[in-house]
Amino acid sequence: MASPTDPIHLRLEQLLAAFGTRVKVLLSGYGLDKHGIDPADVEQEVRIRLWHALERDRSGAFHASYVQRVVASTVIDALRRAQVRAAEPLPDEDDEAVGLETTQIAPDRRAGDLERMQGLKRCLDGIPERRRLPIALHLQGFSLQEIADLADIPSAEAARKLVSRGLEELKQRLRDLGLGEFED
Repeated sequence: MASPTDPIHLRLEQLLAAFGTRVKVLLSGYGLDKHGIDPADVEQEVRIRLWHALERDRSGAFHASYVQRVVASTVIDALRRAQVRAAEPLPDEDDEAVGLETTQIAPDRRAGDLERMQGLKRCLDGIPERRRLPIALHLQGFSLQEIADLADIPSAEAARKLVSRGLEELKQRLRDLGLGEFED
């Protein structure tokens, strides 16, 4: 265990002090409970990954976008592990009874969610690349400056315009498919 005076431990504490609330907000937004995943476990995994990143890059400055990507990749890994666990066979009735709490999503709701997600993907795929990437980054919570940096856009204002126009086009495409009404 790292000492509280260890420089990596201190940097991790500073990083968590700066972004800990954002990490919790991001994790709560993913609805991990619906998949049988404890958000506290995922938060712990995020902490471990950040600690390892600090060990690898002692001089690196980690920004909100990096922390957000760590959270997203950790959630994806947790969801994949949950899918694998769900695919494993259940023990026979002769085995010791294990109290399993079932929180299933109704099949019609699951199908509707899947249909809406596929519709959203089709709509995004139909948008020109110049707007598609900034919209995708915006929907993931990146700031306008981060979008500009990641998508090689000259300024945050240019990124704002691309996101704004792209979102309008996306909303219209979704309306055309009957996937929602949006307030302007």
